[in-house]
Amino acid sequence: MSSKNVEQKSPAKPRRRWSITQRLVVTYTLSAFAMLAITAIFLNWTLHSSLLKAERDYIDDRIRVYRAIIEHSPDFLFFILQDIEWQGSFVKYPQYYARLVNDQCHIVIETAHMNKLIPPESFPDACVFKEEPKERPRSEKNVVYRSENGRSYLLESYWTKTVQPSQRIAIQIAIDITAQEGIIQTNQRRMIGIIMAGIVFAVLFSVVVARRVLNPLNELAETAKQISMDRISMRATDPESWPVELQTLAVAFNDMLGRLEDSFTRLFHSASNLAHALRTPINNLMGEAEVALSQDRNKNEYRKVLESSLEEHMRLSRLIEAIFFLSRAENPSTVLERTLFNPIEEVEKVFSFYEALAADKNALLTCHGDGMLNGDRILVRRAISNLVSNALYYSDPGVKIDITTRQAEDNSLEIIVSDTGFGIADKDQSRIFDRFFRASTSTISNPHGSGLGLSIVKSIMDIHNGTVTMESAPGLGTTVILRFPGS
Repeated sequence: MSSKNVEQKSPAKPRRRWSITQRLVVTYTLSAFAMLAITAIFLNWTLHSSLLKAERDYIDDRIRVYRAIIEHSPDFLFFILQDIEWQGSFVKYPQYYARLVNDQCHIVIETAHMNKLIPPESFPDACVFKEEPKERPRSEKNVVYRSENGRSYLLESYWTKTVQPSQRIAIQIAIDITAQEGIIQTNQRRMIGIIMAGIVFAVLFSVVVARRVLNPLNELAETAKQISMDRISMRATDPESWPVELQTLAVAFNDMLGRLEDSFTRLFHSASNLAHALRTPINNLMGEAEVALSQDRNKNEYRKVLESSLEEHMRLSRLIEAIFFLSRAENPSTVLERTLFNPIEEVEKVFSFYEALAADKNALLTCHGDGMLNGDRILVRRAISNLVSNALYYSDPGVKIDITTRQAEDNSLEIIVSDTGFGIADKDQSRIFDRFFRASTSTISNPHGSGLGLSIVKSIMDIHNGTVTMESAPGLGTTVILRFPGS
């Protein structure tokens, strides 16, 4: 295949995106340009209107004077001619030019050289030769005419009556506005210069402001780059000095780091406790196997070793099953098998299961209350079972365990488990629901415990969107309240 028949497509270039600084600079510059441009246009229009208004007022005055002379004096030509000749003969640049045109569109009188500078047809309401002339109102439109000599003139005309009803006269007045237009043009050039200088200043100023405003974000990014496992305690410095809009971000960033640090700390402790929990049964298994192999044993001795090993294997199995349950409980996709049931029924099943252990400890188990619970029967039973198990293991003989259920005012249901056991020290209560955590007295009362029972209880309540709280005092017992939200 010929290479020229193969179309090579070059990879598309990644679209370059503007930085926040660039966007702020462009936005601020465009805003400044728009504001300066609008201000300049308004000022220039105001100046232009003010200057031309003065000239229009002067023209109006001259037209009123000429009109009064024409309408009331038979010798109006003599008086107007005197004024026109004086303006054209004794002034190098006449202040105004005047012309009278009759109804046949013939020039009656005019300022010297006016016809050469400003032809009659240049005026508004000029004569139309094919129509009969008639009286017309003064045009509101002022014409600016630029003559061949490079000067500008403001033109205005007006038709008026004379003392003879059949005669009409058109008054044409032109005034030199070259100086005024020069002032306006000079002002326009200055305005353009001011706008250009304002744009340059706006660009420089916006760059400085944008960098100062975004400096906290750069500091936040630098802090994020430096964070590692051994520097997880770093925080964004002094968020209170940041702009109000960024304070929320800084506080949220610091809170996130705090949660991460707490999670890493918990993970470290959990890993350490897990290793300790696994090490004990494994060491027991290894020790028993080494003792059994150190010399020949009879069948009964080997049987005892196997029975002891089975107990340790069961302990490991329970530990693994508890860890697996906790991992599933943390999965957001976990779905509860909710049913509406009476929790007292599950409490009675738990009491029946622990009947033998309760008899050994001469424990008194009681339950009462009312209310219906919408939740997972098996999980609720497991939570109650863990609490009853802890109450039996960590107590003296004769312990009293009471479970009460009640419906709260907000339609939530509470399961209250109270015992008269050893209680928990204040220093341990803040971590009692952590995984693998065991209170200082628990290793003596129940050396085979894993420290996961209360963690499982908390996970079950989290799955149900409920809460678990504990009140305990050493030597006085413990009360645990499971609060399930209303359906």
